[in-house]
Amino acid sequence: MHRPKATLDSNLTKKRLLRKLDITLLPMLALLFLIMSMDKAAVGNAKIAGFEHDLGLKGLDFNIGISLFYVTYIGCQLPSNIALRRIGPVWLAFLVISFGIVSISTAFIDNYAGFLATRIMLGLTEGGLVPGIVYVLSLYYPRSELIMRISIFLLCGGSLSGALGGFVASGLLSIDSIGSVTSWRKIFLVEGIITTPIGILCLFFIPNRPENFWLLTEDERILVEETATNSNSIDAFSQRRIHPRLILRSFTFHVCICALGYLLVNISLQGLVVFLPTIIASLGKFTTVETQLRTVPPQLVQGACAAGNAYMSYRLRQRGIFIAIASIVTIVGYGILVVSDDSHIRYGACFLAFGGTASSVALFLSWAVENSAPETVRATNIAIVTGVGAIGSLISVWAYLPSDAPKYRHGFSLNLAATCISFILAIIGVLYVHWENAKRERGERDDRLIGKSQMELDELGSQHPEYRYQP
Repeated sequence: MHRPKATLDSNLTKKRLLRKLDITLLPMLALLFLIMSMDKAAVGNAKIAGFEHDLGLKGLDFNIGISLFYVTYIGCQLPSNIALRRIGPVWLAFLVISFGIVSISTAFIDNYAGFLATRIMLGLTEGGLVPGIVYVLSLYYPRSELIMRISIFLLCGGSLSGALGGFVASGLLSIDSIGSVTSWRKIFLVEGIITTPIGILCLFFIPNRPENFWLLTEDERILVEETATNSNSIDAFSQRRIHPRLILRSFTFHVCICALGYLLVNISLQGLVVFLPTIIASLGKFTTVETQLRTVPPQLVQGACAAGNAYMSYRLRQRGIFIAIASIVTIVGYGILVVSDDSHIRYGACFLAFGGTASSVALFLSWAVENSAPETVRATNIAIVTGVGAIGSLISVWAYLPSDAPKYRHGFSLNLAATCISFILAIIGVLYVHWENAKRERGERDDRLIGKSQMELDELGSQHPEYRYQP
């Protein structure tokens, strides 16, 4: 069924529509990712506030619990995105409510078994949120605009949530108990109490699909669909049914490059997200509150670096090259952390490592999304990249072991090696995109059109000879 084209006049332009989405849709989705990231990172702030002692954790118990979180976090991403396609974005609201309840429950655990149970449940409820948000963004924004929007919500999670989480944790640890809830338990209780009502509100306010978004006029809804799908003419096919052949078609060389790169940079980023308080505590004799506050500046610098890199990538329409540039910054940071013993220099190196890594995460993810079509392939690719990338988060848990404290040279060396490989992958990705686009320009992929029905031609999406990859 063909929908009419939007009637455009001076009051309805694509730029104005994008601005409207930026002040309505984007803040909603960024808020969801912000509170999820704070909930996920809360355990790192709790760790230096007596969490392990109070629960009787010994040796590698903490690392095992975090690992179980990532196992379930990884496993539920693709099923969650499939559920999202069937149920609609309201699925995200259910996820937020669920992990808010889990966060509240964590405030009342008193042993190792409770720690493992809440980590498993948190992974199941949080795992689908990142691929879900990226998928929803791809329904509303054209390919060329996705990089900035994905970067914005990732920055909210990586930078703002980290800085805000440090402030909140230091503030809560400085005040008296909340009833019977003391010490680190206040962090989980308060964050859960904030999260759950937000999830309930999302049941009523989060938009379903563009054609049902209550804040848009009919012309705006039509224009959203036109701009989001027609940024590349081959991307215009939107198939609501989920075909296994389209899911299998998602596993392209370019997606594999992005997924592996995302995995490698996640080793660095997620390790810092969870263990930055522990790393900074090892740099001097600080109180718990002083340590929490010292985690804030690196997070803010991370946001500024990632925003600048994303903006330049957006303006110059290049992804892989800016991943390589960000990787060089990260390599310098980890190189210093490996060789230096000076606590001040090592603290400064955390700024470089954090800033470069955050840029690469946003760019690898958006690069995969931009080069995916049609809709089912895009939804699958998002889940593939974030799911495979989450394996890096699992690896990061074992980068910072008690036996390696206080210098953590083995962990920093692992991150240094991972960043070097991601740099190489970014260069390979750029070369591959140019090579593939050149073959299509020469007509060497036209054989894909032979003997195909119109439906099969539409389903080719990013495999269509007329489709051009974003370098």
